[in-house]
Amino acid sequence: MSKTNPANIDLNLLIILDTIFSEKNLTQAGKKLFMTQSAVSHALSKLRHHFNDRLFVRQGNIMEPTPLCKKIQANISPSLKQIIHSIADSGEFQPDSSKRVFSLGLSDYLCKLLLPGILHELETKAPDISIRIIQTTYEQRIEMLQNGKLDIFLGCPRDYGGGVLKEKLFEDREVCVVRNGHPIKGKVMNEAEMANSEFAALSLSETGLGFLEDYLYRKGVQRKIKIVLQQETVIPSLVENSDLVGSIAQRLAEIYADKGRLRIVRMPLKNTDFEVFQHWHSVNDDDPAQKWMRTLIRNVAATLPALGL
Repeated sequence: MSKTNPANIDLNLLIILDTIFSEKNLTQAGKKLFMTQSAVSHALSKLRHHFNDRLFVRQGNIMEPTPLCKKIQANISPSLKQIIHSIADSGEFQPDSSKRVFSLGLSDYLCKLLLPGILHELETKAPDISIRIIQTTYEQRIEMLQNGKLDIFLGCPRDYGGGVLKEKLFEDREVCVVRNGHPIKGKVMNEAEMANSEFAALSLSETGLGFLEDYLYRKGVQRKIKIVLQQETVIPSLVENSDLVGSIAQRLAEIYADKGRLRIVRMPLKNTDFEVFQHWHSVNDDDPAQKWMRTLIRNVAATLPALGL
């Protein structure tokens, strides 16, 4: 561990460590910090001496953190972010005057449902607050909450560990969409139609297994997946001009069905409902700015119409 008294470390060095961790590249870290690459390298040398650890190992153009570096960064990043935000807000968060930038993890489906309402609320209540939308895989979310790249992410609940808190926002349901004139004619496809159709499916997991595939696997149901995407709003455009069957959320399907281009078809399954939660790191639970943003998101989600039968 440290060769010296921890109290003697320059806190600016911890900011540099956190930035290298986020950017994974000394040149990019320097640009973000308005420092030359040689100055960043010199700071990294001091950090390595202080912690008696390499901290980062170069692999090509990527600086990969060591296990000790990951542990240090996970502990310091939320605190550094809070300090920076507190300084920016002059020690007190006031939404009508704050220039805070919130990083929100939203899929394109959730952007379609919630982003217009979120932006409207910001325009009327916090005109100088900005948001940055980040699309992530399930596997990236914990690390991004820990290192401060995400303030809040929205999605289906999973076992993200004790450091992640969550709040239910609304319910939705997996359905299918087909083009007008598709060979599947009924409102509910039968098992043979489901087995013989080719599907366009969504997955936000690095393993390729999405919510519905996981559900179907547990039910012992198999289907032919022609294409897997991370962009749910692309699926309707693929379905419009083919015999593909698209798996999407009902609230999204209703938007396209109302335009007359697609038709909603249900699967021969008893329950494909799912819940959408907002998630945040426990270290930010009492942060006034984050509490305000979570309330704003909750209020926007509450305006969504009830899920149809």
